[in-house]
Amino acid sequence: MGILNNKRIIVTGATMGIGQAVAIRAAREGADVAFCGLTEQGADETMRAIRAAGQRAFFQVVDLRDLDAARRFGRQAIDFLGGLDGLVNNAGANTWHGVLTSTFEDLDNCFRVNFYHAWALSQEAYPALKAAGGGVIVNLSSINAERTLPGVFPYNVAKAMLVGLTKSIALEWGRDNIRSVAIQPGLVLTNLAVEYFNKFPDPEAARYRSEGIYPLKRGGRPEEIAATIVHILSGENGFLNGAAILIDGGIGSLYETRLDD
Repeated sequence: MGILNNKRIIVTGATMGIGQAVAIRAAREGADVAFCGLTEQGADETMRAIRAAGQRAFFQVVDLRDLDAARRFGRQAIDFLGGLDGLVNNAGANTWHGVLTSTFEDLDNCFRVNFYHAWALSQEAYPALKAAGGGVIVNLSSINAERTLPGVFPYNVAKAMLVGLTKSIALEWGRDNIRSVAIQPGLVLTNLAVEYFNKFPDPEAARYRSEGIYPLKRGGRPEEIAATIVHILSGENGFLNGAAILIDGGIGSLYETRLDD
């Protein structure tokens, strides 16, 4: 008996990284899982792990920038699951520019990749969560929503928007026992992070520098973020609502100290 026994969960962007870790951990804790990805790459691994845990799995290739496709995926996933107990809006990607050099198209693409689909899928999830007697929506934000760096615009704005969405859902849907929580990871060693380091002439040195500023002297692992998300999905702490939780290895405290100095 896992902590998600008989739960029905949707996870976006679950063919790699944090989303994949969440989908697999959720299944091992007893949930049926519907998930999507931009391509089929990685989907078989997620699917096999869910089924190996004895749970049902549903997958679609979806470009979530297309809101009609995102909404259609949400409805079909809920139909497959026979209802819904939790939604994890995980899908997103880094889109970094400077404020002065960014264009409207840059902003629009960033918000489509990171924010709009989370809002649309939350709308699709609402009736099913209400019918289930409540549930939880987890939005993957970022440390950059509050503690960012130059040149990370408009990604930092999109991730801050997810925190705003989280708070609005908490306030407006709490009466239906629907909660929402935002997760704000620091550096997590996903495939996207490795690709970022590989852009440098010396990838190992770049990774060493990035991890070295963290108090723990390392980046996080997707499975560590997934552990917290699955606990939130379990409902064991049903009073947790509207919060933005930093999972950053302590680096947020370092930033605050520097600002105080």
